[in-house]
Amino acid sequence: MLTPIALAALLITAGCSSPPPPEDRRPLGNITTEPRECGLISHDVIARATGLSDFYADGTESAGNFTYCMIKRSPSASEPAWMLIELRDPSTDTVQGLEARRVSDKGTSLPKEMGPGFSAPITDKDGQAVGAYALAWTPDGGKLLSVRIARGAPGRDKRADAIEFARQLRPLLFSPSRS
Repeated sequence: MLTPIALAALLITAGCSSPPPPEDRRPLGNITTEPRECGLISHDVIARATGLSDFYADGTESAGNFTYCMIKRSPSASEPAWMLIELRDPSTDTVQGLEARRVSDKGTSLPKEMGPGFSAPITDKDGQAVGAYALAWTPDGGKLLSVRIARGAPGRDKRADAIEFARQLRPLLFSPSRS
């Protein structure tokens, strides 16, 4: 049986800790639905993945020449990116180098139907996962798609979101017509 003082301390402690954010398991949806940022990425999908309803997008202006899209709270140079999507065509990485990175970052291969690539957590200085990234590349390593969600919406599975961005963008950005 708890004494009145112990019960009061328990209630005060319980009242001070904030509950974890509710899980948001909604699908991201079509990543290229209008309105778009950086000529290609859906504004609404960015908002869902990052939790930012008002953000600054910097990057490519057209889908046909897409190279990158960086999402931040503001245009300030000191503001960290919440999300960064990049296409490197041609890639400067080798397939062997990418596989070595997968091993060192404790990455998990993308689903086989997506082709070569992996996803891995982004960790803070204490080793806690704070975000995630996915890398996808062409079989010859000639093109590389990178999706980094460094700060995502509370309660969302950042790794699943990074993989979904890669899944939907890969066929668009790796198509032969872009070469």
